[in-house]
Amino acid sequence: MHRLSTHKNKIFSVFFMLGILFCFLFSSCKKDRINTSDAVAFSTDTLTFDTLFTTLGSTTKFFTIRNTHKESIVISSIALAGGNNSPYRINVNGDAGTTFHDIQIPAKDSIYVFVEVTIDPNVANLPFIVEDSIQFTTNGNVQQVQLNAYGQNAHFFNADSLETNTVWNDDLPYVILDYLQIKPGVSLTINAGCNVYFGGGAAMIVEGNLNVEGTDTSNMVTFRGVRLDKDVADRPYDDFPGQYAGLFFLRGSTGNLKFLEMRNSLYGINVGNIKSTDDAAQNLTLLQNMNLGNAPIVTIQNSKIYNHAFYGLFGFYGRIYATNTLVYDCGKNVVGLYCGGDYEFLNCTFSSHGSAYISHAKDPVFYVNNFFDAVEPAILADTTRAVFQNCILYGTLENEVVAQGATNNPHLPFVYLTNSVVKTNEPSSPIFNACNFTDPQFKDIFKSDYHLKTTSPAGNLGIAPSPSIDIDGFVRNNPPDAGAYEIQ
Repeated sequence: MHRLSTHKNKIFSVFFMLGILFCFLFSSCKKDRINTSDAVAFSTDTLTFDTLFTTLGSTTKFFTIRNTHKESIVISSIALAGGNNSPYRINVNGDAGTTFHDIQIPAKDSIYVFVEVTIDPNVANLPFIVEDSIQFTTNGNVQQVQLNAYGQNAHFFNADSLETNTVWNDDLPYVILDYLQIKPGVSLTINAGCNVYFGGGAAMIVEGNLNVEGTDTSNMVTFRGVRLDKDVADRPYDDFPGQYAGLFFLRGSTGNLKFLEMRNSLYGINVGNIKSTDDAAQNLTLLQNMNLGNAPIVTIQNSKIYNHAFYGLFGFYGRIYATNTLVYDCGKNVVGLYCGGDYEFLNCTFSSHGSAYISHAKDPVFYVNNFFDAVEPAILADTTRAVFQNCILYGTLENEVVAQGATNNPHLPFVYLTNSVVKTNEPSSPIFNACNFTDPQFKDIFKSDYHLKTTSPAGNLGIAPSPSIDIDGFVRNNPPDAGAYEIQ
């Protein structure tokens, strides 16, 4: 009996040891499993060196590569796109170089990438933004982290305010990081040919006066995002909407915009917002005190406003008067007028057909209402007027013109569309007078060419008054064509 028990103990010991060995081998195999399908994650997609280099400058920043998966992952290739000629230098997990291969990151772990840049701001041909990228290939997935450093030969504004009247001339680019505020009583004049670049989320905030003085379509003033490069799919960032916040005219401000080309922001030209505070009750009071007397007044002539994530022109109990202006392809409304105001549009073209980056499946080209119900009690405007003469409002929806009035506000939106080409499913509405409801026949919307074909129904549709020339500088006929372009 004792010998049998001893024998059983030996057998048990053997199986116990085999079990431990099996568990060890199994856990080792599991620990060393490699993810063969997914990509890695980064702590940022853009590493920005926003120090302004006043002398020969060098600075270092870092980001992390994260493996968020339950298995180890191997990055087959990491490469500094500019190679040895780049002003940037990189260090991956302690090793310096320009290319790295087969970098393994354990499950739920991360590694550091350090980036150093050295820039001589006195180099004559130094661009105002020095760009490169680090490219990663993981399981066939191609990713990149963008590297941006700002050189010196540009005018930089970083959370700055203009306290005195200022004039910008076309000598160097202008770069706005965070925001630029034009104080009450202060005027900024931007002369023809100036290029204004906005960093991510940046805004121009007008409490005083903004004058944009472009002279013709070859000497426009340009507002755009700061990114000059392409993404990993070789798509220019200049095509992407939402790269910066936009242009904001607050209560009591004024604007006179001539030959402005503005693209790729979130909110486009925003006219009428209050200067909010941290006090919710005070903000409500400011909203309730809005009226036409303190509304911003913005005139826009011969301008192009397009590819904005939400709005092209946004009015919030504001005043906008636009002539010979083209606004197209915005994610919400090309023209959105909220909580009343006073607006006139003469020989303008408004269109939205959607694009690879902009959806046009729900919101109309033009929307207007006479209330603001995001607060309690709702704010009901006592003035709402929107007049379109000799215009084109067209898109892919059945109805591109929507006016909405609050049931408890007797001051309904007064909307008039006269001698215009309009896309609507309500052509008998009294808001339309002598309008045409057929395709305006743009030359090529896929190439953003909103000139009109010779067979366009907009031809000779307009009436006086109208501008004597179109946006391109061509003399208008009598009677004029509808839209920003006269048929040639």
